[in-house]
Amino acid sequence: MAKQRKLDEKQERKIGLFDLVNDISSDKKYLFNDDTAAVYAPFMINKAFSQHVDTIMLANEMNKRPSLSKEMHHDFMFYSIDAKKRYGKWAKQENRNVDVINYIKEQYAIGNERALEYLDLMTEDEVKQIEATLKSKGGKK
Repeated sequence: MAKQRKLDEKQERKIGLFDLVNDISSDKKYLFNDDTAAVYAPFMINKAFSQHVDTIMLANEMNKRPSLSKEMHHDFMFYSIDAKKRYGKWAKQENRNVDVINYIKEQYAIGNERALEYLDLMTEDEVKQIEATLKSKGGKK
């Protein structure tokens, strides 16, 4: 009875985005259908394959063609990419002091990229002065 329940749970498990990436990359079971089309995000698939040297050009080709249907996108990636296990971490944004960046953004009414540039140009004393000014501002958060 317990084995049957485990099999049912496995069959009922919903297919996620990373399952589709693994399917295109190495499993090659062709999981794309009407049910999984809702989960399939071409942008995220391209992002996943842009992390690997051997698939970056294919991801770039698909980035050039955003008007393709999800099925066409999947089929191109599925049949173009060689079956092999690809390991690697996703590129993530460098974690700099988020509070300080938020203070700079608030002080100068600028965006993230510009705040990072300002932070590179500022001295430690200037950053502390902005931080002290905004902390003493008061009000509700």
